[in-house]
Amino acid sequence: MSVDWMLVGGRLFDGHALHPTATALAIRGGRITAVGTDREVRDAVGSATEVIDVAGRLVHPGFTDAHVHAVQAGVERRGCDLSAADGADATAAAVAAYAAGTHEPWIVGGGWSMADYPGGTPDAAVLDRIGAIADRPAFLVNCDHHGAWVNSAALRLAGIDADTPDPADGRIERDADGRPTGTLHEGAMDLVGRLRPPTPVAELLAGLEEAQRVLHGFGITGWQEAIIGDYAATPNVMPAYLAALAQGRLTGRVVGALWWPRDVTDIDATVAALAAIRDDSSTEAFRLTSVKIMVDGVPENRTAAMKDPYVTRCRCGGSERGIAYFAPEVLNPSVVALDAAGFDVHVHAIGDRAVATALDAIEAARAANGRSQGRHHIAHLQIIDPVDTPRFAELGVTANLQALWAANDD
Repeated sequence: MSVDWMLVGGRLFDGHALHPTATALAIRGGRITAVGTDREVRDAVGSATEVIDVAGRLVHPGFTDAHVHAVQAGVERRGCDLSAADGADATAAAVAAYAAGTHEPWIVGGGWSMADYPGGTPDAAVLDRIGAIADRPAFLVNCDHHGAWVNSAALRLAGIDADTPDPADGRIERDADGRPTGTLHEGAMDLVGRLRPPTPVAELLAGLEEAQRVLHGFGITGWQEAIIGDYAATPNVMPAYLAALAQGRLTGRVVGALWWPRDVTDIDATVAALAAIRDDSSTEAFRLTSVKIMVDGVPENRTAAMKDPYVTRCRCGGSERGIAYFAPEVLNPSVVALDAAGFDVHVHAIGDRAVATALDAIEAARAANGRSQGRHHIAHLQIIDPVDTPRFAELGVTANLQALWAANDD
């Protein structure tokens, strides 16, 4: 029986333990068909289309990333990619270089760091001074995707001025006189982002393939695409996955987290609609078994939902405690209904108030539905009230924390 691949001369780790004797494995049709010593595998399968001698190195299962925005990251890498720029001057230079090399009507990209700017908020005037941009609107999201840097042309196009109110789910950064300065937080990004030309499916697919290349380079063969749907002026990436599946170009195994809308009114109808998408579109390689709920923002722009007020710029106390996107009377029945429908609930909660709110909702689901098979997950955890820590184990909730050493680019 011929196989596609044979790996020989290695050491095999199965995800739990190092195999005591095996040095080789065979792969046919994407599945492992034989494991053993080099001789045992050769005798079992005969020939192989390709034989790779791994020269004593470790062969192990692929890694799975539990939270990644693969398609959008790939699209941004192909656009005005600012992720490698170190400092405000380097970021402005990277924007200028990109603008000089494209005739697109918009300058779109992302990856800038809040740490490079006073207060974490770059100014529209910096973009206005880049001659290559001219009068084209610019829309550049930051590396955490909770804020966008725009120029004056974009503000004018969106009609944003001192009289424009902040949306309920976001904030327009302003100067002392109330004039917009060029940074839009959370839902305020949509004020400009919704005006951009739609991203073609071909570009979304190219972004997915770029992301696959990078992920596979780190040994990541499976991931959760953390938002499937329209969020904060980010296009729905579902068409990219469907195109990749149809064309045989999806090379990883993906779980898609369907977006739970912030303006939900009919919970049962929304759950039913998402369940229909799951049942109609899921395949072995692309499973829509998760739903993404964003409970709050991020602490850097003071939108993470906190139990105590933020310290203001004058180092004195205030009343600002961030943004909670869902009241408990909406969030609790939403999670109960999703859990009952068999979804894994994937929650964004960073502030301690948001974490407690998310745990309360999952506790309500456990009380209503019993201990379901739902693998509920709270991601981006940063600030947790110690009284809530044991609740993760009690409720069977996965805690996804990003350690400082993992986030520190320096």
